[in-house]
Amino acid sequence: MKKKILSAVVAVVLVVVSFTAGFFIRNWTNPDLASLDFISREYKKHYLDEKDDYLSTMAKSVLDPYSRYYTKKEYDELKQSNKGIRAGLGVTFLVENAEVYSVCGNSPAEKAGITKGGIIVGVKTGSDTNYTAVSNYNELSKILDTVAANVKFSLKIRYGEEDKEFTLAKEVYRETYVFYEDNSSSYRFNDENGKNMSMVKYGDGNSALGENTAYLKFTAFNGLENGLKGSAGQFAEALKKFKEAKKKNLILDLRGNGGGFMDILTSVAAHLIGAENGSKKVVSKAIDKDGRVTNFISEKVDYADYGFEKIIVLGDDGTASASEALIGAMLDYDTKGIVNVVLSGYKDKSGEIVYRTYGKGIMQTTYENPTTGEAIRLTTAKIYWPTSDITIHGEGVTKGIEKYSARVFTPTIETGTDYEFNCAVGLISGR
Repeated sequence: MKKKILSAVVAVVLVVVSFTAGFFIRNWTNPDLASLDFISREYKKHYLDEKDDYLSTMAKSVLDPYSRYYTKKEYDELKQSNKGIRAGLGVTFLVENAEVYSVCGNSPAEKAGITKGGIIVGVKTGSDTNYTAVSNYNELSKILDTVAANVKFSLKIRYGEEDKEFTLAKEVYRETYVFYEDNSSSYRFNDENGKNMSMVKYGDGNSALGENTAYLKFTAFNGLENGLKGSAGQFAEALKKFKEAKKKNLILDLRGNGGGFMDILTSVAAHLIGAENGSKKVVSKAIDKDGRVTNFISEKVDYADYGFEKIIVLGDDGTASASEALIGAMLDYDTKGIVNVVLSGYKDKSGEIVYRTYGKGIMQTTYENPTTGEAIRLTTAKIYWPTSDITIHGEGVTKGIEKYSARVFTPTIETGTDYEFNCAVGLISGR
């Protein structure tokens, strides 16, 4: 069963493709528009349970889960978030038990020491001397919603059988998207006074990687600003480090990467698709309801510069959208047979272990109303891999993709270990 995931204070955007100049309501001669105007007026005049977010409620009832309506305030916040500027804790929780699913890099939660896998069991705010027990995300959210920005509070988080306490506050921060590690050193991106990002050493390396292998964790195709403020710039800088260190093998970790902007996908893919340097290749194809094809073209390919011998991609059921498209492009253009995929397993409703990525192969486009500042995000096309024309929507990347079944690995789950990483290391070493 796929995990239901929610962010505590920051909306986690799985997919946003592009922002397009908006739409105008020019007149009321269109019967559909006249009907919407009628519904809106009568709702506000007569409906017993009137709410301010009725448009959002209406949109949810008729649109797919990836489409939505934004008020001006929500849309303004989204645009900031898409730049990589976040506000909140930087934690994503599982709905059913308030488990920490992921922690954003450079966020208040990360700086406080919170890590993936712990379960929130208590919250202490203000002058409280005791923790208020919580058992799920909804209970947690109700308490956190009462806490203002920059006001300290405490979380009690259970890791295994041990409870740990963390003190933090909701703050504005710039997200880190890339973490790089080899056998000698670990690097990440940190901001300086919330303005500049730089790649800094923050720890020793991982000897398990060996002399010729590097590990790169990539968390989202987000952060639209140029240079190291954006995810594309951070990714390129990390691969520069890979090249300078004369590494040959890359473990690319896309676990939990829910996608993002197609423009960032085309930039990142240029480093990873096997084509002649300087060429531009179709990274992904989108086909709309009328059969029109939009090709997303890479920046100038520089794949040959890195001298890759093996690339192992790690994916799980949180690997979605642009991440799945990147995997497809890498496999489609891999003429040397050096790209392999390792998948995490999870139990479905029947208890059977399933190995797959999320399975989001559709594209959203956001349209803004320039008069009001509101916006609507709509599913506008289906995504296909560039040369094989494979679409993974609803299925995900699995070993069942016949063309690439031999390149997709599903290791035995080993509790308490990073078994996917261990599998990747084994594939590189030939074990």
